[in-house]
Amino acid sequence: MSTTQSIIDFLLDQLADCGAVTARKMFGEYCLYYDGRPVGLVCDNQLFLKNTVQGRGLLEEVVEAAPYPRARPHLLLTADQWDDRHNLCQLVRVTADALSLVEAPGPVKVRTAPAKPGGVAQGAAASVATLPNLGPKSRQMLEAAGIRTLAQLKKLGSVVAYAKVKRCSGSASLNLLWALEGALSGLPWQVVAREHRTSLLLALEQHEQGADRRPSP
Repeated sequence: MSTTQSIIDFLLDQLADCGAVTARKMFGEYCLYYDGRPVGLVCDNQLFLKNTVQGRGLLEEVVEAAPYPRARPHLLLTADQWDDRHNLCQLVRVTADALSLVEAPGPVKVRTAPAKPGGVAQGAAASVATLPNLGPKSRQMLEAAGIRTLAQLKKLGSVVAYAKVKRCSGSASLNLLWALEGALSGLPWQVVAREHRTSLLLALEQHEQGADRRPSP
């Protein structure tokens, strides 16, 4: 179930005294921003704030949950916490302040399921040429981005590997992302595109936002 516009309207109204709070629609769900900085997600009509020590300290009861499959745990806010405008604003501000202290967030990695029969080849030195789901063009783009072995691909994860390839080759389509995730998990890329599309795209969005905030070398 995707988040409804009425829920977003209510949430933004509750945060009206907070300052520059906005919500951006992404793949049927929403990313919540404070002063241009992403502080959480609204998925399935539930508010998930990024997990910070400072934010946890403001909650009487801490509930952790993942906003989408294989996401990092966030702070899930209950209906009572939505109703308290003052505390909700304070929590959003504190979360944004805590995130601003993080110098350079590491890349977002999507954890892949254990390989099924017919999945990735065993051995850290295995070439990407041995991976299922990948055609000659995809393998060439991976190698051009410096990703030549299974060990390198596993270390990066499908999302970061795709982002790296896309920076090197603007012609990389989302089909490559589905193929990379499928190659690591042993799933056909069509199944990945159908069942894991939203979680992968949200992870990609978060990774690209983090990359935009990192200082240039």
